[in-house]
Amino acid sequence: MAQNLSIYVNPNFNLYEFCNRLAELYRAKGYNASVINVGASIMINFEKNTGGINMLLGMGESIKATCSVINGMLTIVYTNAEWTSKIIGLAVGWFLCLVPFITAIIGCINQSNLPKNISNDATMLISGM
Repeated sequence: MAQNLSIYVNPNFNLYEFCNRLAELYRAKGYNASVINVGASIMINFEKNTGGINMLLGMGESIKATCSVINGMLTIVYTNAEWTSKIIGLAVGWFLCLVPFITAIIGCINQSNLPKNISNDATMLISGM
C-alpha cells in the first residue's frame, strides 16, 4: 500500500526543523498538518477535506507519517491512510447515483498518491537543508 521512505541525512540533520518545514509546506497546500513528538520520533498527521459531505463523496485525504533518524538514516513510515470514505463513496455511488462513485474514484487516486507526494516533497526539503 504505502511506500515508506528511507534516505541518508547529514549527521547534524535537525529532525524537528525538517518536520515543521514539511508540515508548513502541506499547510500551504490546504492540508491540516499537525506535528506531534513521540519519543525520538516525530509524527505528522496530514488531513484534507475529511468529515461532512466529503465522507459520502470520498474526497478526503488523510495519512500519518512517522519520521525518525537512526544511524544517519531518515525513515518516514506511513500509517493510518483514510480509505473509509472512499469505500462509502463507492458504495453510495454504485447503489444510488453515479456522482459519489466518480468522486470516490478521484479520492482513491489522490489518497494513493499522497505518500509518494509527501516522500517527493520530503526529499526536496532534505536536499535544500
